[in-house]
Amino acid sequence: MTPSTSATLVDPSFCYPLRARSAVFAPVMLAALSLASLAHAQEAPSPAADTAPASATPAAPTTPETQAAPVTAPAPAPAPTTTTTTTVTTTTNAAPAVSATEPGAPARAKPSRIHEGFYLRLTSGPTVLTLNGHGPYGSSSLTGGGAGGMIAIGGAIVPGFVLAGTIQGSAINAKFNGGPFENATVSYRGKTRDASDRATGGFGMVGMLVDWYPEPKGGWHFGGSTGVGAIVLTNSADESDFGGVNFAGSLFGGYDWSLGRNWGLGLQLVVSGATKTKLMAEDDTDAHDTHDTGYRLTPISVGVQASVLYF
Repeated sequence: MTPSTSATLVDPSFCYPLRARSAVFAPVMLAALSLASLAHAQEAPSPAADTAPASATPAAPTTPETQAAPVTAPAPAPAPTTTTTTTVTTTTNAAPAVSATEPGAPARAKPSRIHEGFYLRLTSGPTVLTLNGHGPYGSSSLTGGGAGGMIAIGGAIVPGFVLAGTIQGSAINAKFNGGPFENATVSYRGKTRDASDRATGGFGMVGMLVDWYPEPKGGWHFGGSTGVGAIVLTNSADESDFGGVNFAGSLFGGYDWSLGRNWGLGLQLVVSGATKTKLMAEDDTDAHDTHDTGYRLTPISVGVQASVLYF
């Protein structure tokens, strides 16, 4: 019975050898103590048996019969075996309690990550930007694909609801329809060529952002931002700059996948826009003065951005 008890108690986990050894040796010690006590109990009647014939000395014929009784007395010896078996069985039944308790600890579920505390998001991705409106020569527009991104730093007011400061922007290089150099020519060293009608357009914003996780332990989030925006155009023909300030805002939403306790990777759709913007340019006669170019453009951008999140 002891080997089977050892096989039951020695759990696949090797982190508790002392307990396993105690459980293995406990039945052996109990059996040894039981046998010793039983042996002592058997030896105790022997003096009585020896004394009984001494007191009954006059009856010599009965002395052999009285002495024969102690010889057959060891017959109850199987009793210790039964008692020992019972003790081992009891110990064996107690073993699963130890085995059932130890595997229970690894089964504890890790606490879910809650979106709270410090918030940092960096995003970047392809963006389509259009600057559409009119200018001194009629309709004007600049549309193309480029890159956009965002930086947001803040914290959670309550779990799942973030307030942060943000800087957002996007840029493209495309043909400036209705621009100042659309049909212009350039003469250089007696040679005339068509001027470049392309321009680099940028749209950015500085403001405040809110980001909301409907489930504070989940990955879906939605938000928006608002603030002061600006448009900057740089004509490729002469590197001249046009620019203006506006009121801007954006809406975004997506999903964040957890990479650990605080870090995550996300993917979100961002739509940004601003009010119609008057573009100004530096005056050629005075670098500290500006003049109205006559262009009024409205920016709209749509992009899909990947993000790195610490939250």
